[in-house]
Amino acid sequence: MVNAVDAADASSPTGADSVKFSETWGSDAGFYLIMALVAALLLLAGFAPSFYLKSVIHAPPPLSRLTMTHGVVFTAWMGIFVVQAALIRLRRPAVHRQLGILGVILFGAMVSLALSTALTAGRLGHVPPGSPPPLAFMALPIFALVGLMATFGLAVWNRRRSDWHKRLMVASFFMMTPPGTHRLTVGAGFPQHGTSVSLAVAELLLAICAAYDLKTHGRVHPAYLVSAAVMAAVHVGVMWAYHSPAWLKFATVLASS
Repeated sequence: MVNAVDAADASSPTGADSVKFSETWGSDAGFYLIMALVAALLLLAGFAPSFYLKSVIHAPPPLSRLTMTHGVVFTAWMGIFVVQAALIRLRRPAVHRQLGILGVILFGAMVSLALSTALTAGRLGHVPPGSPPPLAFMALPIFALVGLMATFGLAVWNRRRSDWHKRLMVASFFMMTPPGTHRLTVGAGFPQHGTSVSLAVAELLLAICAAYDLKTHGRVHPAYLVSAAVMAAVHVGVMWAYHSPAWLKFATVLASS
């Protein structure tokens, strides 16, 4: 979460900034840390067979240099996200902001590598078991990346409005979970429902945050409504693309470029 504290020019939460810090983060920081950990655990569990435990399980396909680089950069970004959430919980906003600069750089690299990985997988025909054909399945990572960039960009833009920033950031993290959750459905024995379940899990995580807002603050913050709209657009877009000849033509051009 980049520059998450509204008192961005203060070196520590003291005086008037201390009150603001307490109001915007103190009571909620533990909740956001828990939700970040839940999202991270979903991703770690989902990619354990195909990446983190690959040397033990030897699941196909073999890891390419691109896949390994993407996995390392993604893991580094995910680790920074969780550490930043923990720093807010520990009331260390200065260190949080410093890590945020690295987080933005890694995010840019991660998105570029994710797009390259998705296009390569589509071109080579690599998809999780039970998934739609490779070119159709490309819609899931590509639409998710578009939604992710929109939400993350809004979060960075609102980095000095901590109420918006922290909610948009955690929502963007949820948007990263579908590829991992999709792989969990394979192990659970219902891969044919992987896309719907993985998108629904991300939406459920966002709904939990909205319910927390309603219970704690008496209303749902508009940032969650914006995030929900983006998630819904991604969900509808993916379902449309899976059965769309127009998407297949577009995906063919993308994969061959």
